[in-house]
Amino acid sequence: MLEVRVVRGAEVFDEGLAERIVALDRQNMRHVWEAAGMEYPEESRRRGLLSDPTFVIAFDGPAVAGYVEYLRSWNDPRRIYVGSVQIDGRHRHTGLLLLLLDEFRSVVSREDFDGFEAGVQKVNTPAVELYRRLGFRLEPNSRNELSWTARAGRELLTDSPVVPLLDRWRRRQTQRRSV
Repeated sequence: MLEVRVVRGAEVFDEGLAERIVALDRQNMRHVWEAAGMEYPEESRRRGLLSDPTFVIAFDGPAVAGYVEYLRSWNDPRRIYVGSVQIDGRHRHTGLLLLLLDEFRSVVSREDFDGFEAGVQKVNTPAVELYRRLGFRLEPNSRNELSWTARAGRELLTDSPVVPLLDRWRRRQTQRRSV
């Protein structure tokens, strides 16, 4: 049984999650960085964990099964920057992504913000397609020609193409729990 928790800022270190998060990133993103002709930026990733991010994390026992990481954008604090979406390979195509996105939507809907942004490597085709399906616009990243900047307004929480899917998924989960 998966457990989903929201972990903020220093709790990542206090709960010993930093190493597990970096390990999942390294494992999942290895092929992306190799395709881009780059090495996994582990030092940069570790510094990013010090930037007070919030994680919506799914645990399978003590293991991190997946997460959505976000924080306020450094470019525009009125935007929420989605820093990373990771699903362990054993949990792909199981509904875990829907579980995480649903909880992420619940958590951020209580915050005051104007929209979302994210960076995505152009060679990371699955992530590029995910952002498009969620309703993000992809724009050239002026600081890195190998990546896109994905942007969407706050209305993504209510008008995204994925909202009806999340609502159906939530109803099914509620029905299963009541049986």
